[in-house]
Amino acid sequence: MKSPQQELYDYVGHQSELMGYDTYDHLPMDSDNTDYPFVVMGDIDTVPIPNKSAISAELNLTVNVWGSQDQRLVIDTIANSLLMIVSKRFKTEHYRYRGMLSGSNVQVIQDTSVPETVLNHVIIQMKFRLI
Repeated sequence: MKSPQQELYDYVGHQSELMGYDTYDHLPMDSDNTDYPFVVMGDIDTVPIPNKSAISAELNLTVNVWGSQDQRLVIDTIANSLLMIVSKRFKTEHYRYRGMLSGSNVQVIQDTSVPETVLNHVIIQMKFRLI
């Protein structure tokens, strides 16, 4: 059986693919010849929340959206579509989650780490509660 964080990671990645976005679990290599825009599933962390009858948890998932210099509107639209996953409750095979929109955020930055290239990069911090 998968852990709660792995099922959440897989669920969000699958939802991204269902929305029609090229989605990866790592930053594609140059040799992959990947076209922009694309989504990269990032880090996930879990904070256990014990109570009297069960153990719940808060899960924080980072999702990155990458686009070329002229795709700022496109990646912003993708990011907001993905953020809507946090606006509802859902069930995976073994767990139930409630998105926490008020604890999530979206940051848009320009990335110049590739020489002579300007990329648009959105970092989405998604917060969920295991229920």
